[in-house]
Amino acid sequence: DGGKLLKMTITESGKRSLSQNAFQHVCYQEISKFLISNGRKDCNPDWVKEMLKNSFLGWTQESFTDVVTGKVMQRDVLRKTSALDKGEALEYTQNLLDWALNIGLMIKVPEKSDHMKHMRE
Repeated sequence: DGGKLLKMTITESGKRSLSQNAFQHVCYQEISKFLISNGRKDCNPDWVKEMLKNSFLGWTQESFTDVVTGKVMQRDVLRKTSALDKGEALEYTQNLLDWALNIGLMIKVPEKSDHMKHMRE
């Protein structure tokens, strides 16, 4: 019939690992250094993280209570990387790596990292 065969593997997800989080922070550091070395003095790792979260994770609404009035209100906040599951963290980190490569920065991915392990799975 000319159709393509698809292979699907279902695995248990779970919260992103501390190793995944640590590697994301390595990416922020490397991107920051690269941008600063290319004249962008304002690009510290925290700024880089916020910019990339905006680009790849987006915003969500969060409820908060005004401590004076007690009124519950909504505000837009960037999605938190700590709330990502393993798969979302893998996709987000790959987006960081691809974005970095697109601006001319290759970030080394250690062979024994969680990122590489999850890529192989």
